[in-house]
Amino acid sequence: MTTRMLPPALRAGATIGVLSPSSDEAGRFPLRRRRAVRFLESCGFRVKFAPGALRTGPYTAGDAQQRADDLHGLWQDQDVSAVIAAVGGNNSNQLLDLLDFDLIAANPKILVGCSDTCALLTAIWTRCGLTTFMGPQLMPQFGEVGGCLDYTLASFVGVLTRSRPPGVLTYAPAWTDERTDWAAGERVPGGPRKLRRNPGPSVLRTGSATGPVHAVNTDTLLRMAGTPYWPDLSGHILLLESSVPSPAVLDAQLTQLRQMGVLDTLAGLGFGRFPGTSEGPPEPEPDSLLRGVLRDFRGPVVAGLDIGHTDPMLTVPYGIRTHLSAHQEVRLVFTEAAVTDRGPARTTEAGR
Repeated sequence: MTTRMLPPALRAGATIGVLSPSSDEAGRFPLRRRRAVRFLESCGFRVKFAPGALRTGPYTAGDAQQRADDLHGLWQDQDVSAVIAAVGGNNSNQLLDLLDFDLIAANPKILVGCSDTCALLTAIWTRCGLTTFMGPQLMPQFGEVGGCLDYTLASFVGVLTRSRPPGVLTYAPAWTDERTDWAAGERVPGGPRKLRRNPGPSVLRTGSATGPVHAVNTDTLLRMAGTPYWPDLSGHILLLESSVPSPAVLDAQLTQLRQMGVLDTLAGLGFGRFPGTSEGPPEPEPDSLLRGVLRDFRGPVVAGLDIGHTDPMLTVPYGIRTHLSAHQEVRLVFTEAAVTDRGPARTTEAGR
């Protein structure tokens, strides 16, 4: 039984440490990186990079031990209040066997990331009971041309700086999945990405559910299957997102989760927006596919949430008690605080 811990809240003027747990893009795209740092500094934060955060290599920012050492260094640095990932990639899972979970549990602090970084978020939550956060990363979100999108920033600040339940979540009025050329840096043709109206999430299966929330990239989650870092998702509201909008891949992933028995244990399911659908969804349409694959799922199912490889995005705290209602409209409510004003808040059981 793991003790659940909440990290101390992020304060005005705090130092945010930047880690490159996988991809070396923070080192390869300096203009994007500098714009992200300027944005965070304009919000009143200080930014400190791990020693190896700007390393470049074939595809990772140093070897696995170097990246694990970077995480441990930021974790022990008393000046660093929160750690965010510079960017995702494919290889954060290389760090898991090298992590000092006792060190991490003894010095609880905020860890934020998404996509491939979900391997770290999930492993630390599973092994330490420390609430971690699926949310914006340095390069993709805070390095946005024209500044981080308002909804992303408001959720990040609202969840991480206030020691009270975030309550009913609003939905972004507009979204985008346009790709930009990071090599172009500040000189992105046409300026900021174009946003399109967001109709809000859709109900695929009606119902209501309450339980701890876990938000994760599906590809990253399934890489952890069969490892000691696989989370116990019983009774959870599981929010899934995918960087691959292929119907065949999504069908295969959900089939694997069903065959593993995971879907039978969940209280509810939610899906993020699918990238690459702004100019016409793949066939079959994602919502139709999900309804078919999940026809025997017993809980509520919703789609089109503000998570994943589109922007803007929610900051979602792992393990926080959450209510999902899917009827005439979708209501997602965080009913517990995700951070604490004092020392790390502890309860007796993680994720329940």
